[in-house]
Amino acid sequence: MLCSRINVLYVFLTLLLSRLKVKWCISLSDTLIVYGTRYRATPEACAVIQKILEEEFRHHVEIWDLKDWRACPDLSDFDNIVIASGIEYGKWTENALKYLKSDFGDKKVAVFISSYYAGEEDMYEYAYENFLVKVLEEYPNLKPIKIAAFGGRIPKKELPNYANEKVLSRMHDQQLDNRDWDKIESWARKIGEEFAK
Repeated sequence: MLCSRINVLYVFLTLLLSRLKVKWCISLSDTLIVYGTRYRATPEACAVIQKILEEEFRHHVEIWDLKDWRACPDLSDFDNIVIASGIEYGKWTENALKYLKSDFGDKKVAVFISSYYAGEEDMYEYAYENFLVKVLEEYPNLKPIKIAAFGGRIPKKELPNYANEKVLSRMHDQQLDNRDWDKIESWARKIGEEFAK
């Protein structure tokens, strides 16, 4: 009698787990977020995007710092890729630029930058065009589904001697952070919707 109850329980649990696994696989997408950073503003934005993709879109998300880009996870393990770079003196981080050369195949790719200039209303278009659009044009095989330019963070001690007076006048003693978290969250939801298509 005990053996038959154990067998029935085993069959029931096996069926239940197999159904959960099927449901889990249908609603889950694997996303890799890779970033290059200098002042740690970019990984903080990546963490916000990760949270939204996991909680609202049921993605499994891994975040990878490209300072160790050669050990980056295999792209074949992911359905979607988000590439991010901090911008300093108008330049991407070296390893993020290298990563843009990857073969993404049919993966859905989204790209964003973190730049102090992109966080300033009067400098946004300049940053968007010069630090994002023109850079991506150099990689014609990369076809991102969404791109964005977000504000960034600059430690005051890192500013060059010729820093713009307009920038310096807005700075606190230690650093300037002009990221718009609502904009970052909104973009995360937009890419979540695009990744779901």
